[in-house]
Amino acid sequence: MINQLHEKLRSLELIEGVIGTAIVKRNGLLVTSRLPRDIDERKCGAMAATMYNALEMALESLGKKEINHITVELSDYQIIVMGSNDKFLIISLFELNINLGIALIEMEEIISKIKIIMEK
Repeated sequence: MINQLHEKLRSLELIEGVIGTAIVKRNGLLVTSRLPRDIDERKCGAMAATMYNALEMALESLGKKEINHITVELSDYQIIVMGSNDKFLIISLFELNINLGIALIEMEEIISKIKIIMEK
């Protein structure tokens, strides 16, 4: 299963502007990663899961149920976090000047394939 997930992450790299990707459990533990070596993948996964879960709890108090994605813009790249299901998150790092709409569509397609792998 991990090899299949790793290959799906690899296919995300075909999207223009992708710097790296990872799959983490909702508790922040790393499942597989294709993040650049200069990024601490464990810390990145833990940060993304903490951020996603905190926002989800805040939105729940407002009566909202589901987050489509979270985008955080840093000085040299963007982080996009999407929920794959109630157990996993997909993290993608993108260059700043990308077509975000196309990137999100591509990510959603890959996530649907990842969900199928995880349900097996």
